[in-house]
Amino acid sequence: MKKLLFSTFLSFIAVLCSAQYRYCNTYEDFLENRWQELDTLYIDSHSKNQQLWWGGNDFTLTTGDKAFDNILKKDIFIVSQGDTLYVNCRNLRYHHGRFGNGYTRAVRIGQHSLLFVNKWIGDDAFNNSSMAILFGAVGAMAAANQQIKNQVCYIISSGANSKGRVNIRLVDDNLMEQMIAGANHYELTSDFYSVKDTEMRLLANHVIPILEKAGLLKEVF
Repeated sequence: MKKLLFSTFLSFIAVLCSAQYRYCNTYEDFLENRWQELDTLYIDSHSKNQQLWWGGNDFTLTTGDKAFDNILKKDIFIVSQGDTLYVNCRNLRYHHGRFGNGYTRAVRIGQHSLLFVNKWIGDDAFNNSSMAILFGAVGAMAAANQQIKNQVCYIISSGANSKGRVNIRLVDDNLMEQMIAGANHYELTSDFYSVKDTEMRLLANHVIPILEKAGLLKEVF
C-alpha cells in the first residue's frame, strides 16, 4: 500500500513538473489558453543586476534541442515558467523600432493584454542623439547606456500582422490616462503628472507603482 501511494505521489510530482514549462506560438493562442508543454527549459539572464522587471530582453531560453531552440528563438510568442511569463522580443515592433533577440519578463494587464519593460525605441525614443553628435564614439556609448538605463513600459494587445510582426504600444500620457480612468482611480492622475518632465514621467520606475496602486497588474514584477 505504501509503495502504491509513493508511486502515485511520484506520478503526481512528475505531472506538476511537466506542466511547469509551457509555451504559446501566437498571441491568439495565449488569449485562448492554448498552451503546449515543455519537458525542459533553461533560462539564462545576462543582466549583471539580476533585476526582476528591469533589464529588457535579457533572457535567453533554451531546451537543449537545437532544432526546437531555433524555433524558440525565432517564432514562439510566449513561454511560461509556472506563473512567470516571458515574451519573445524578436518580432515586437514600435514605430519600426525593434529590440532584437531575447525574451523579456511580462505580466498580464486587463483582460487581453500584456505589459513588459524594455528600453525606449522608435521615432520618439529617449532623445540623446545630440550627445552622440557632440562627443563622437564616447558620446554615442554614453547615449546608448542612458537609453538602456531609462526603461519604459509597453503593452501587447494584438497579434502578428501578415509579416509576422507584433505592433506594441508605449505606455504614454494618453494610455496612462485611459488605464487610470478605466480602473476608476482618477486620483492617481495627479500622482502620474507629479513628474513634470515628459520623458522622466514615462519611465517604468514611475509608471509601475501607479499601475499597481490602480490594481491593474495581475501580478507584481
